[in-house]
Amino acid sequence: MHCGRDRSRGRLTEGAVFEVLKAPLGIHPLTRRSAFTLLELLLVIAILAALASMTMPKWGMLLNDRRLIRAGDQVRASVARMRVEAMRSGRVIMLEGMLEGTSLRAKPFYSAVDATEAVDQTGSGSELLTGADQASAVVVEQSESAIETIDLPDEIIVSGVSVVSSARAMEIEQMNVSGQGQGWSRPVLFYPDGSTSTALIGLAHPTMGRVVVKIRGITGDATVSEVLAP
Repeated sequence: MHCGRDRSRGRLTEGAVFEVLKAPLGIHPLTRRSAFTLLELLLVIAILAALASMTMPKWGMLLNDRRLIRAGDQVRASVARMRVEAMRSGRVIMLEGMLEGTSLRAKPFYSAVDATEAVDQTGSGSELLTGADQASAVVVEQSESAIETIDLPDEIIVSGVSVVSSARAMEIEQMNVSGQGQGWSRPVLFYPDGSTSTALIGLAHPTMGRVVVKIRGITGDATVSEVLAP
């Protein structure tokens, strides 16, 4: 009985034998793999590249749409500011766009009466300025510092400016012909009484579309259209 007990105590079970043998061989069935193989990494990279190729064009379109919308909002804000400035200063403000260019400019309009008053303040004889001489003085008195330039976002251009004609607008435009400059559109006018020219200002991206800023002359309100097809 005693010898049987010793033999049973010293006997190794099959499980114990496997545990002894697997340790030197580095076999650990419960240990998880902590790294990816090169093939798995290449497969993941290929999938990510395929997804990127499908989504990047859409992201580009969204960015260009946002750029157009931002340009429209920028011009609308400028229109509101020019209207307030005309009412505050009691002077007509002109807004012009560089056609197929990337900027607009705003400047006050100086009439022949303004030029005569300016000459009086310098001590010169205003009676010497009449007719065409006064019209020329209008251009001379236009200060560069009084001109505000509005730069549009990248790749956005002024595609067109359409202004509804009126009697008072034609009179101002005729006096401003020499000071208009080549490439600039007809001016959108902002009057001291809060009214403006009725006008459409088109802003476009070369490939992604365009927006239109609509200015209502009676109220001076400006609205921006949705992004339209090119």
